[in-house]
Amino acid sequence: MITKKEALNQLHSLRHTGFAEKLKAQAAAHNFPGPFFMAIASRETNCINELGDFQHGEFHGVGIVQIDIQHPIARQARDSGSWKTNPDPLLEFGAQLLANNIAQARHAFPSLGDPQLLKIAASGYNCGITAAIKGAQHGDSDKVTTRKNYGRDVMTRMALFEELIAEDN
Repeated sequence: MITKKEALNQLHSLRHTGFAEKLKAQAAAHNFPGPFFMAIASRETNCINELGDFQHGEFHGVGIVQIDIQHPIARQARDSGSWKTNPDPLLEFGAQLLANNIAQARHAFPSLGDPQLLKIAASGYNCGITAAIKGAQHGDSDKVTTRKNYGRDVMTRMALFEELIAEDN
């Protein structure tokens, strides 16, 4: 679990590197809260633009929101180095994934409010939206996420970022 101090350090890092504005802009363009996208970056990389998820001799996660190389945009960005010099296409791709997840969660659960839908969408970012929806239908969208807490953890991080921003940190 992230502490408020760790979240504050991450928020300062996002601002210093310019990622805070990039994440907020993509979130706004895709109609979800900026702190939600910051929370995804926090959970994925502690808000560091990096290559991650090293398996079988190669990095599978690319950039601050860790787009998987199963997506050609991520493999190309990793191999060309553009993930570092031009991260915007990966951010847009990640935001579109989340927007699609939110829409699918809303379709599956039309009576749920935004917080519950965002949790399901976050779970889906980790394990795939079909698995997250199936998990939610059986009581918890995090049933098959990493550490079985991905969506819940993202929502906690989002609340911390919202609080820090509201406090003018």
